[in-house]
Amino acid sequence: MNIGDRLEAIGKLVPQGCVLADIGTDHAYLPVWLLEQGRIAFAIAGDIAEGPCLAAKNTVSMYGMKGRVEVRLGSGLKVLQPKEAECIAIAGMGASTMIEILSEDMPLAVEAKRLVLQPMAGAASLRRWLCQNGWCIVAEDLVEDGRHLYEIIAAERGASASFSDAELEIGPKLMEVGHPLLAKQFARQIDGYKKLLTNMGKSEQAKLSEKYLAWEKLLQELEALADACNCK
Repeated sequence: MNIGDRLEAIGKLVPQGCVLADIGTDHAYLPVWLLEQGRIAFAIAGDIAEGPCLAAKNTVSMYGMKGRVEVRLGSGLKVLQPKEAECIAIAGMGASTMIEILSEDMPLAVEAKRLVLQPMAGAASLRRWLCQNGWCIVAEDLVEDGRHLYEIIAAERGASASFSDAELEIGPKLMEVGHPLLAKQFARQIDGYKKLLTNMGKSEQAKLSEKYLAWEKLLQELEALADACNCK
């Protein structure tokens, strides 16, 4: 199975030999691919909608994975039983949805040895929430696909270091390892805040707002951090 660079990068952060819960599984490509690679022992593929669950069951059947992937219809982590999943993967959603899913069933979330998360937007807010709620970011990756730059975050229970807002925007582990796409990550974030400030700057009232001043400060911090990382 060829699952593409994004899902493959997510899969590489899933611990060897674990029981995986793939939440919002869609077609169940990730768990089936991981089983093909001999990376996981078993998978629970959960989705809130019947259509994706049917698609997932078709994938499981097509690749001969019946008995190794269990497809379940349900919302978020509610498809899981206590201590059932050693790793929880959630991909392709906004950070706010991921935070809601984890918050609603925190006892189930904290039982997992690792979370592997790929937010479509709002990665900084997800990193902040993880650090504030007892998770430590242990690994990160960036994947470029066309015009998109996907951020992948792996977190485990434990005390977190303290990070600045700018570090949370970029990704502390991406900076620590000097990721090959780090310069593009800085450029994307800096350009994004420049555009926001330019648009807000057209209104004198907006320029005086707390949000404008906060984003202006964050932009300065991002530019200084980019300089420090030789990424400008």
